[in-house]
Amino acid sequence: MRFKKRYRVKITRWGYLYILITIIIALGAANTGNNLLYLLSSALLALMMVSGISSMVNLLGLEVTISPPREVFASQPAPFRVVLNRRKGHLPSTLVGVRALGSRIKGIIVPPHGKEEAILWLTFPRRGRARLREVEVISAFPLGFFTRSRVLEVNLDFLVFPRPIPTPLKLGEGRGPQDYIQGRKRGHGDEILELRPYKDGDPIKRMDWKATARRGELIVREMVDTRGDRVIIQVMRGTGDWEETLGKATYLVLESAKRGMAVGLILPHVSLRPHRGERHLNALLEALALA
Repeated sequence: MRFKKRYRVKITRWGYLYILITIIIALGAANTGNNLLYLLSSALLALMMVSGISSMVNLLGLEVTISPPREVFASQPAPFRVVLNRRKGHLPSTLVGVRALGSRIKGIIVPPHGKEEAILWLTFPRRGRARLREVEVISAFPLGFFTRSRVLEVNLDFLVFPRPIPTPLKLGEGRGPQDYIQGRKRGHGDEILELRPYKDGDPIKRMDWKATARRGELIVREMVDTRGDRVIIQVMRGTGDWEETLGKATYLVLESAKRGMAVGLILPHVSLRPHRGERHLNALLEALALA
């Protein structure tokens, strides 16, 4: 990348006003020969030069490290961790900003020989492999007349998972983006399996008084304990929009894992056996991102 693309200067609205005032005073000095106007225009030009040098020095010696979050979903803002590090031998960086993909954080102060952390929210429209090639470090210090920026390469590679699309959990035999559940156990969970007539020994707290009044007999709620369940989500082409299907499957994977289930996945070209844990969940999401 050529140097002129790595360093940019943009005049702000106040900068244009400052330049206009400087030109008017300089023209007045040339037309009238007034020494005071000459001195004033020279001072304004000197201030402009000092401002430019200060802004440039403010950006020198900065190193940027950016890290993606554990999960990045398509079309959803994700918090990327940005670390600004000031190399030795440089003055502190004041009111520095970082910009990438249309998002920006500003007002960061990096002490000499130190570092500062911030969160940059980035959005990626599509699932799959993604790369963040560069970020822009911005400074309007000290007067705000000019915005100077440096482009720094980061070359960050990561995966963007499909956007979760809420869909109800269904009991089935693995046809389409639905779950195949085995081993559902009656217990003390928080999910209602069915309503049934009262039996001796049923706890009073399970009584469904609305159903009791409606049916004219004692009705209790039969709860289901989903802990220990196994879920296999099968995703097949030809069942609708492919991206929507993957989004629904992603939602089912996340929801099932949240409930403590062992989740498996069947895709056209890959299958993963039901397991639990963060590593397995990440493998499931990776398979959906690359499907």
